[in-house]
Amino acid sequence: MTTVVGLPGLLHTALTYRSTDELLGTLTPLVGKWLADSDRVIVGLGPRRSDALRSELGADAGLVWWGDTSLRPPHPARYLRAIHEVVENEHRLGHGQVRFVGEHSFPADLPELVAEWERFDLVLDDALAGTPTTVVCTFDLTAVPERVLEHVAGTHPMLGVDPAVASTQYRRSADFSKVPSALSPLPAAASRLGGCVSPSQARTLVRDVLASSGGHAAIRQALDDLTVAVTELVTNAWQAGAQSIDVWCWRTRGEMGVQVDDDGSGLRAPLAGYRRPAAGAARGRGLWIVRQVVDLTEIACDGRGTSVRVRIFDERERRLHAPGASEKGVLGQLGGVRLADRRDAWSRVDGLDVVAGRRGL
Repeated sequence: MTTVVGLPGLLHTALTYRSTDELLGTLTPLVGKWLADSDRVIVGLGPRRSDALRSELGADAGLVWWGDTSLRPPHPARYLRAIHEVVENEHRLGHGQVRFVGEHSFPADLPELVAEWERFDLVLDDALAGTPTTVVCTFDLTAVPERVLEHVAGTHPMLGVDPAVASTQYRRSADFSKVPSALSPLPAAASRLGGCVSPSQARTLVRDVLASSGGHAAIRQALDDLTVAVTELVTNAWQAGAQSIDVWCWRTRGEMGVQVDDDGSGLRAPLAGYRRPAAGAARGRGLWIVRQVVDLTEIACDGRGTSVRVRIFDERERRLHAPGASEKGVLGQLGGVRLADRRDAWSRVDGLDVVAGRRGL
C-alpha cells in the first residue's frame, strides 16, 4: 500500500463518504484484506456503523479490535497517546502492520475542540512516522461540520484508500496550528488570584472555588486533575522568568476551568505538549501532563506574555460512566487517563513544590 513521502511506513489518509452503505463498500474488502494478511486491525466507529461492519465481516469480525467512539472521552491528546502506545506494543510483540480505522468527534458547540482534533491529525504524522502503520480517518460528508471538511485535505497527507493519493493541499503549518494572540473572554464568574502566584497558592484557589461543586467521584477526580494542571502551568510560568502570574478559576454549567496568565518569554510552539517526552527528559513534561489530565488546553501569546486555559467538561462523566465504558477498552476508552499516569503527575507536583519552596515561591 502507498506510503507517504518523508514518512516511511506510515499511511495517514482521509476517507469521506455519504452513507453507511458507501462506507461499508470501501471498508469491508479493505479490512478483510488486512485480516487475511494477519495485520492488527483496530476499528473505532459509532455503534450503528460498527454493527453494520461487523455484520458484513461475519466470523472475521472477531479478529478485529473494536472501539466505540461514542464512549471516547472528548480528548485528542489522550487519544493520540493511546494510538502511539498500541503501535509500540504491537511492534514490540513482533506484529507487522497495525491498521486503524476511526472517526473523530466534532461537537458543534465547541469550535475550540474541533481545532484540537485538527491539530491531532498534524501531530499524528510525527508521532507515528517511520512505523508500519495505517490510519484511515473517516468523515461523514452529511454530518461533519463544513469548517472541518474544508481542512481535511490540509491535515491529511493522503486522501482515499486503495489507492490512496497524495493530498496537494497538505500543510503541516496550517492556519489552525498557529498560536492565537488571544483567547475568548473568561466566564463572568471566574475568580482571580493576582500577583506572582505560587503553585501552592494556585492549588488553594482551585480547591476553594471548586469545593462546592459536589463530592461524587467524577467531581473529585476533575478537581484533582485541575490541581495537577494548575501546578504545572504556574511552574512553567516562573521557569520562563515570569514576574507576574495571575490565576483564574471557575465552575460554570457544563465545565470547570483554570487559566494562567503570565508575562514570561511566551510559548510560541503550537504543538507543544502533544508529543510524549522522551524517557528521563528533564524538561518538556509539564504541558504534556496538562494535556493528559484535562479535556481541552488552549494557548494564546500576544507578545507580552502567555495565557493557558484548561477545561474539564461535565460530558466526561457521562462518557466514562456510560454502559460499556472502560479505561481498559481499545482506543475508544484507552484515551482515559490511567491511574499510573495520575500517580506520576502527583509525584511531579510534590517535586515541583520542593523546587518552588527553594526559590521562595
